[in-house]
Amino acid sequence: MKVIIENSTAEVVEKKSRFIADLFYTVSMEEAEEKLNQIKKKYYDAKHHCFAYILGEKGDIVKSSDDGEPQGTAGHPMLDILKGNELTNCIAIVTRYFGGTLLGTGGLVRCYSDSLKKALERAKISCIKCAYEVTFTINYDDYGKIENVISNINQDEIYIHSLDKTFEDIVKLKCLVNDEVFDKFSKTLIDLTKGKVRIEKDIKRNYYLNDKEIVYI
Repeated sequence: MKVIIENSTAEVVEKKSRFIADLFYTVSMEEAEEKLNQIKKKYYDAKHHCFAYILGEKGDIVKSSDDGEPQGTAGHPMLDILKGNELTNCIAIVTRYFGGTLLGTGGLVRCYSDSLKKALERAKISCIKCAYEVTFTINYDDYGKIENVISNINQDEIYIHSLDKTFEDIVKLKCLVNDEVFDKFSKTLIDLTKGKVRIEKDIKRNYYLNDKEIVYI
């Protein structure tokens, strides 16, 4: 799944009708309702405020509304777009100012969809990762070797994040290790240190990166 880490807005005009799409990061139904109320207040004179949102770690909380538009022309197409982009913890709101000309059901679906797609193009999006918090206890002699292993694994994509380092009689490295590389990484360290490394796997966390900053969800 993915999340919006930078809100965005975009507008489409069709036969003098304005479709203003706003896309927000949100983590609860209450927060989604708050965002919707903010938009309604901002565009208080608009005819429609259609929306769709997806919430939850697995994107299993969903809701959409056509807000008076013909059924199936706004909220549901918007929800399909969010699902197609594998997004969660977000709400999309498209405000419509009626331009005086009926657009038909096909025209409405297109305009609501196009405005949201345009907002998505402008949004900053990050993938949700699943990882373990792990503490590795090692000898000083093996410290440099392990740092090299981490650097090699992180060449194309960051799979292992260093959280803390303690240097006393031994070295303790606390890392966030993506579950997809955990087994391979652990085996490599065991082989490299001839079994002298101690691996303490803690809780499993979901996170995303915002400009390299770890944000837990």
